[in-house]
Amino acid sequence: MRTLDTARFRDADKYLSYLNTRSGRLRSELALENLRGFLPSQGYRLRVLDLGGGTGFASIRLARMEFEVVLLDSSEEMLGIARMEAEANGVDAKIVFCQADAAQVCRLFEAESFDIVVCHNLLEYVADPRAILRSLGKIVRQNAVVSILVRNRAGEVLRAAIKLGDFGLARTNLTAETVTDSLFDEPVRVFDPTDLSLAQADQGLGIVAEYGVRVFSDYVDTDLNADTYRQLFELESILGAQPKFAAIARYSQLIARRSSASTSQGTTG
Repeated sequence: MRTLDTARFRDADKYLSYLNTRSGRLRSELALENLRGFLPSQGYRLRVLDLGGGTGFASIRLARMEFEVVLLDSSEEMLGIARMEAEANGVDAKIVFCQADAAQVCRLFEAESFDIVVCHNLLEYVADPRAILRSLGKIVRQNAVVSILVRNRAGEVLRAAIKLGDFGLARTNLTAETVTDSLFDEPVRVFDPTDLSLAQADQGLGIVAEYGVRVFSDYVDTDLNADTYRQLFELESILGAQPKFAAIARYSQLIARRSSASTSQGTTG
């Protein structure tokens, strides 16, 4: 079981260029803002695993909050960029950079090693997402926070129908296991959030909140200058916290806690 060898991991510069656009930033910043509500204001002595953390967006921001961060990624190129970004932001001493496949986490880390796990846009690329979730259930401590961000199948249906005007593809995406990534033109997995919730519950990870990320911005053409970006971010934040809108977002974010009596607590908003 290995992380899929896609162009996303081979062409780190292209991926970073996308993340630095306002559209790319929107996904990362919305997801981190959602997670922030479940974090202590200061992370001193608390350990974070940024699984598949790529170029370090989440790691750097969590390191600024005084968390001790392990950024694990399979791409040497991604980690190289993350190191440079961390140094530029003065937080490289707070981050351990680990090049490894996500499937190796249980061999790399002892049980109950982390207080927080960030797993954003990784499960789309691994051979066995459930195995990754099983691993997370083992390496997190009691009451740890786990944030999962994945592509939402419903969002791919709407994007095909509204943005691309391809109604045949929209119908296909209703049941598709994978879709074609628009940046690298390669297949990536899509998820039904309900199925993912059940899978997390099986590992003792009780869902405490669900959000939609990029509820509508992927389906329309928007000129994102600084002012419109701020307004868009605020509106997306409001909509993404409401289940009726979160259900059709391009991405789904599930936040869970690990406890001895973990039970799903439904959707917030």
